[in-house]
Amino acid sequence: MKNSLDAIIDAGLAPVYPMFEAHPDMIKLLRDMCMAVCVDCGNITPDMQQFPVMLAKKSISLFGANFAAVLGQVESLDSNFKVACDAGCSYCCSSHITLTPQEAFHIVLYLAANRSEDEFIRITEDCLSAAADYIPGQLNEFVKNYFRPCPFLTDNRCSIYEVRPIACRNWISTDLEACIKSYNTGNKVPVPQNALIMVQKELVFTGQQAYLAGLGIEGGIGPFMPMLSQILIDFEGCYAKWLGGEKLNGQI
Repeated sequence: MKNSLDAIIDAGLAPVYPMFEAHPDMIKLLRDMCMAVCVDCGNITPDMQQFPVMLAKKSISLFGANFAAVLGQVESLDSNFKVACDAGCSYCCSSHITLTPQEAFHIVLYLAANRSEDEFIRITEDCLSAAADYIPGQLNEFVKNYFRPCPFLTDNRCSIYEVRPIACRNWISTDLEACIKSYNTGNKVPVPQNALIMVQKELVFTGQQAYLAGLGIEGGIGPFMPMLSQILIDFEGCYAKWLGGEKLNGQI
């Protein structure tokens, strides 16, 4: 089991390793943090009624603690580091993002509990429209061409802020002008990021993926709109398939 967990963690952190190849101690720390996330999920089991919600809330809690600690460290080491993000700033909210299945189930359950039937139908239609260009097996093409306002963006503010994906929580900028240029070019201009801050989402994603693998459940990330749309139109069917070890739309 240990070897399989190691393989999952190494695969999940593969995009991160090159950033720290000159710092093997940091790579070991990141791997240990992933394993800690995995172990910390051990008391959350599929027989629990709120299984995906509990996992999603756990991921938010773990991410929040790690993110705050790392951000504080970065700010203390670099007096020029200042987050440019603010309420009402939504330049990044037209970008493609990924999320875990448990996050997607959590969002759908949140919508079911907090939106009227008419609002739920409208949201479902908006998400289906946003996912319309997704073709199974052609995820890279979908990601490359995706650029449209998030269906949950209302008056430049997130209408599901409480349950927004970790990818959204992790995305911060220190350069507003770069964000504006990126938005105006349809994400063709990259926004500079701090590597140590940006890897925090991978630690949570990979740790929970390793935990779910031990249960025979696919925990890989997938595209926000295609996965969410699938769950919105067939929650029970998707949940049964997921618990049975099947992948959802676009899951890596």
